[in-house]
Amino acid sequence: MLKTVAETPQYKLEVNLLKNRAYLTIIGFWRGRDEVSTYLDDWSKALTSLKPGFTLLTDTRSMKIHPADVRALHERAQQMVTEAGVKAVAEIQENGAAKLQLESLSQETKMPKNSFDSGELAEEWLDNQ
Repeated sequence: MLKTVAETPQYKLEVNLLKNRAYLTIIGFWRGRDEVSTYLDDWSKALTSLKPGFTLLTDTRSMKIHPADVRALHERAQQMVTEAGVKAVAEIQENGAAKLQLESLSQETKMPKNSFDSGELAEEWLDNQ
């Protein structure tokens, strides 16, 4: 029951209205903001279809560490998600350097997030929130 909001070479953003959940897959290395110029607009579209108290599953297994201007973009997206009323975030992580960057960012934005090694565990945890 997934509805695709955006699919680019850098990310995929989907929503499941029945679960009131967003799904974000971050792919590879983002060289700069211009490479993902519609990212925040895509988040705005996704958030309008979700109700406060929604959950988010982020898959970062194929993400590479991002430069500072892209980090600022992620920070703004996390602020938007928090302001829209996210209840819980499950993040699937693998890469060591990217994992450190993501942990630091979520601490700064106070994102209510737990990290997981598999999609199944992340999904199960979100279903019980």
